[in-house]
Amino acid sequence: MKKIFFVVNNNKEFDFKELIRKYLSKVSVDVGKSLPKNSEKYDLIILWSYQKIIKKLPKDENVILFHSTNLPNGKGWAPIYHTLIRKKKYFTISGIIANEKVDARNIIVKARFKIQDNHTAEYLRKWDHEISIMLIREILKKMKGHIKGKKQIAKGDKYPRRYQKDNQIDIKLPFKQTINHIRACEDDHPAFFYINKTKYIIKVEPEKKPNFPKNLEIKFYD
Repeated sequence: MKKIFFVVNNNKEFDFKELIRKYLSKVSVDVGKSLPKNSEKYDLIILWSYQKIIKKLPKDENVILFHSTNLPNGKGWAPIYHTLIRKKKYFTISGIIANEKVDARNIIVKARFKIQDNHTAEYLRKWDHEISIMLIREILKKMKGHIKGKKQIAKGDKYPRRYQKDNQIDIKLPFKQTINHIRACEDDHPAFFYINKTKYIIKVEPEKKPNFPKNLEIKFYD
């Protein structure tokens, strides 16, 4: 049986039991807030939405992470927000080998689907998690020893960090210029505006809920 380890920011936030049962039922799964001391016993170690830079990673180990852009473009922060606000045609998830530099090492796999008008950040986040766990299963199937992947040749661009204050809407702008900003803000950090000193928050939900993307494109890199 394959063994994997998820390195997470907070054990309580890692609530993906249903997805693990769906995609990784034949895999032994452990979870912790730091790299395991006995890392050699795991076939794969996943840095899951991990917000810290680990300065000393195990050598010759299969430590990977997923980033929600078409790397090498879109390194850095808030990839889902920037994907929507920049009107990207596709939502892309890149699986890469982890190292000390941010989103910079070899690409293992990419998955993408077309963004529709009724896709909001909440749905992209949900599908991002599911597709990433599904890709872990596919990586394990293809693994023969250590993962190599393909080197990121282009430098690419980098997305800036965002803060809660950045979600404020300029009410002087036409609504058409703010809709993508509203779609791109998630429920736990919603878009907002002020009238006088009263703060209003905006959360949007499409009338017709979108289904899980059917035409998912997956490409592995050797």
